Amino acid sequence: MWLVLITDLVKARGHRLTETDRKLTAVLQSRPAEAAFWRAQELTSPLGLHQSSATRLAQRLGFSGYPELRETLRQDYLGSDGPSQRIRGHLDRSEEGHELQELVHGEIKALEELPRHVAQGDLDSLAARIVAADVVYLFGQGNSIVLVEQLARRLNRFGIRSTQLIGSRRDVAERIAPMRSGDALLAFAFRRMPDSLSQVLEMTVKEDIHSTVLTDNLLTMRPDPDSIIAAPRGRSSEFLSLTVPMAICNALVLTIARRHPDIALGSLDRLGGILEHFEA
Repeated sequence: MWLVLITDLVKARGHRLTETDRKLTAVLQSRPAEAAFWRAQELTSPLGLHQSSATRLAQRLGFSGYPELRETLRQDYLGSDGPSQRIRGHLDRSEEGHELQELVHGEIKALEELPRHVAQGDLDSLAARIVAADVVYLFGQGNSIVLVEQLARRLNRFGIRSTQLIGSRRDVAERIAPMRSGDALLAFAFRRMPDSLSQVLEMTVKEDIHSTVLTDNLLTMRPDPDSIIAAPRGRSSEFLSLTVPMAICNALVLTIARRHPDIALGSLDRLGGILEHFEA
């Protein structure tokens, strides 16, 4: 679907394209899985071009700007991208009998790329907001529930109050009812905008609550969260695990422990004493 769309666009308006435009479209066609979620700078920088080149390309292809082109390509790409297609994509690329090896190699590569996408300063800022919050609301649907539950447990050990926004729309609505200024939201959103996240973000705007979304691509979110932490989990057209976001969560926990030891380590010392008492 993707290659058909971009090829049709080029055929229809090829007479308008410059040599620079053709270089950019060649990149789009060669890396469809990743390019559907790139910022303009991520498309143009490897070619030594200014990001405005992406805007001009989009306009020559009939769009108002690069964001509209990217959104169109993304929707076209995701529209034919179901769970079975992702599994097939991974199996087609890997050699039979080497599934474990291929998976490990892919996870290692994604983890090695992680520091390029997420700066320690991003985690420092998030850690400070979490420690300062009265309550930390953790949102996740589907597979992301695993991340919510683990992070909630870790924060609880640090003595940081958290509320898990998981389950049905009604469950989420009931749990955000006490949300007030001074709280914080950390949401997990992978591949697509999860159900009810828009309503949760609207609540954070209304109550003046800082919101952060941890994602694997540049999702279109309304309203926009205050901050986004984005890191790809691998080839978006294939089977993807939670290894990368899990690593980010673990790094966040360690950041809280290092930057705020009085709160985090003090609570762990107290927990250790309680555990010794229970196990005696």
